[in-house]
Amino acid sequence: MKQVITIKVDGTTEITEPAKKPTLEEMQAMVGGYIEPVRGIKWNGHTGVMVVNEEGILDGLPFNAKASLVARRTIVGNVFILIGWRL
Repeated sequence: MKQVITIKVDGTTEITEPAKKPTLEEMQAMVGGYIEPVRGIKWNGHTGVMVVNEEGILDGLPFNAKASLVARRTIVGNVFILIGWRL
């Protein structure tokens, strides 16, 4: 199973099963800047990589409560989780 789970700052979640992994440019567009991986993320019994904006705190992005609960650390901005792909 290969999924991309998007978690927005408003708490909405979208799960897609794309045919291919997002490109670097697509990932950067999704988080609004340079990407930083947060490894070891658990989602519905699967382990994945959360991709966040590397400079999100410095840029003053809003707190993402749902992503922070999942990651067990402070997360800001819109993020996504890659399940089934290596980053």
